[in-house]
Amino acid sequence: MGNIEVFNQNYIFLLTLASLGFLLFSCFYASNDSEKLFAPIWMLFIGFITEFCAEGVVARAADVYTQGLDIENYVFMELLLLLIAAIFMGMAATSLMVNSMAGYIFAGTLGILGIIAVPLFVYILPDGNVVNGMRLIFPLAGFSCVAIGFGAKAGQEHQSGFLLGAAANAAIAVLLVLKFFGIGSEGAFMPYIPAVFYLITAFAFMMIKANLLYVRLDKANLQIEKYNSRIEEMIRLSPFPIIISRLGDDKIILANNNACKLFGINPKELERYHLKDFFADADNRQLLTERLENEKEVQDFEILVKTPTSDTPFWLLASANVMDYNYDLVLYSAFQDITSRKNRENLLKNQAIRDPLTSLYNRRYFEEEVSRQILALKAQKSPYSVLMLDADFFKKVNDTYGHKTGDKVLIELASTAERALRDNDIVARYGGEEFVVFLPGIKAEDGCAVADRLRQSISMQTVYADDNTPVKFTVSVGVSSSEISDNVDMLIKTADEALYKAKQNGRNRVEVFCTGDLEAFIAQGQIERKDESQNHHPIFDKESNQEISLLDGIEENKIGDEDVFVEDKSTSAVNKKDA
Repeated sequence: MGNIEVFNQNYIFLLTLASLGFLLFSCFYASNDSEKLFAPIWMLFIGFITEFCAEGVVARAADVYTQGLDIENYVFMELLLLLIAAIFMGMAATSLMVNSMAGYIFAGTLGILGIIAVPLFVYILPDGNVVNGMRLIFPLAGFSCVAIGFGAKAGQEHQSGFLLGAAANAAIAVLLVLKFFGIGSEGAFMPYIPAVFYLITAFAFMMIKANLLYVRLDKANLQIEKYNSRIEEMIRLSPFPIIISRLGDDKIILANNNACKLFGINPKELERYHLKDFFADADNRQLLTERLENEKEVQDFEILVKTPTSDTPFWLLASANVMDYNYDLVLYSAFQDITSRKNRENLLKNQAIRDPLTSLYNRRYFEEEVSRQILALKAQKSPYSVLMLDADFFKKVNDTYGHKTGDKVLIELASTAERALRDNDIVARYGGEEFVVFLPGIKAEDGCAVADRLRQSISMQTVYADDNTPVKFTVSVGVSSSEISDNVDMLIKTADEALYKAKQNGRNRVEVFCTGDLEAFIAQGQIERKDESQNHHPIFDKESNQEISLLDGIEENKIGDEDVFVEDKSTSAVNKKDA
């Protein structure tokens, strides 16, 4: 730029270096992650630095000239640096306007001409006018090319950064021409021109980069909008209920028609709903949340949900994953209604563990569950009792009023037992007209009192035969406890032994199996095992008998000398104690 005053005043020199540093930073910023701008920007920077170094050579040559020394080598170095600067600036400009190949052609042509002209007019045919002309032509060509390149780019892309760069380089080109003709070269502001130019160019680079980022952002936003539109279309057309909710506040931001119908959602007021509000089981939701935190995706997860318009919960199969949607992290959830399947599963489960006539637990479930609870009660050193109940004279009820009335008796007996006992007590139908009860935390003495209250409650019930005849019934009860055994089979056998005693002592009463009865009971069992052909206690028959269902047609033979009986679908087995 022909301002050697920059090198003669320290503060101006430092100011210029600082502006060059800012320009260097802007080059890094603007060229980062931009293939199209990388080469032009750095070629411009090299051109500007080289031109600045040429000014330094001029300043050094002026000092040498004042000392009367030869300055030809300095002039040669100055012109060579100006030539190199012009080449790089021309390459940068043509790269911006066309492509790098045009820049190489420009650089090659200018380089060949310069390499011939510089040594020719400096060493071979020294000519001060020609040298002064080259001092103008080289930088003028460089800055003019950059101004044209920036201007053309600004016209193509309508970027203010390119326009600012074009104006700055055009201003320098004008100043060079004016200076060559001696116009305005002595102004006080002239030493600050390089620093101002570098700062303006740096701002131009940063504006170009900012504009490029805006363009990329617009493209990204367009892609996101297209992506969101595809998601929304897929959700709308999906045959499954789908909901998208924000992870931050759990608000529902998108739901298709199937989801709105399933959850009772008003599609016009989506954001007033939270996904968590539809969970009927808090533990179930917590488990789903934990799995999502660990895995980011959950498939085929069963959840129990409810709706704002209904108090009846229902089951869904949920698949959920965390994803980006509309500049936010969201939870994408798809659902399938499996209430019918769960109902079938529950029905099959109940059929496996419950008696079909009375809906009480069956014998198998009772033995397994009581065995498990006994282990826990033993660890807590807590007592427990077992009651065995049997309907008195049940065969007479069947024979007199029919099996349908007999079934009514069993159903009412079971219902009364459930109402009279605690929620944590276990009541089961053991077979025929026999029922068994487990009382956790109850010792033998208290178990006897519970059994007696239960006996009285049952004796107060009435069922009606088909001809509206009232039918009363009673039960006999046997009690055993943890004082006797911690084995469920032994407890049932000893409770049945006490029941047998209650039958012998007149029925409609309660008998307790005491520790004093244990020795005789064991001895009796040992005698029976020695000779199984002898008459023996009925409790041991149960070890080989099938469990009797009142709804299944089962034909059985009684053991010993008793008569054969056939049970229809609604017929109850006749206990040997009533025979």
